[in-house]
Amino acid sequence: MVLGSSSAAPTENRWWRKVSTYTAGSVIAAGCSEVTLIVCYAVLHLPAAVSAVIAWLFGAIPNFWLNRRWTWRRTGRIHPRRELLPYVLIILGTLALAAVVTRAVDSALSDSAAATRTTLVAAAFLGVYVVMFLVRYLLLDRLFGRLETLDDEPTEAEAR
Repeated sequence: MVLGSSSAAPTENRWWRKVSTYTAGSVIAAGCSEVTLIVCYAVLHLPAAVSAVIAWLFGAIPNFWLNRRWTWRRTGRIHPRRELLPYVLIILGTLALAAVVTRAVDSALSDSAAATRTTLVAAAFLGVYVVMFLVRYLLLDRLFGRLETLDDEPTEAEAR
């Protein structure tokens, strides 16, 4: 594929736009999650797994809206079964992994200083999101791409 070819440019531009907006939305969501995790874990002294779940919620909600609107340019009413449920299932995998990893790191560092433990628990939490970044992108791109195809098909009423 030649970079200057006109047939490849629209596809590459579309791919680059999706990846860059997905990255921006993920960075914003990760920032919301990370700040929430630190507040819950270090300030409120909640358990690591509980802090991870709360932090996940504080990142998953803006992540859904940002990626739905920016990355996949979906507007209008959300389809709970076709759109929201698959998104939640995809993201729950990240939540489960984040909760398990942060709890394991917290348990392994139970004898460490609070600042060290907080730093490493926060790093582990963020690390899960970094590792899952590409997996989530591929799954969400497939989900929203499938929804685009479904949206383009005429409904039963329109077909008549």
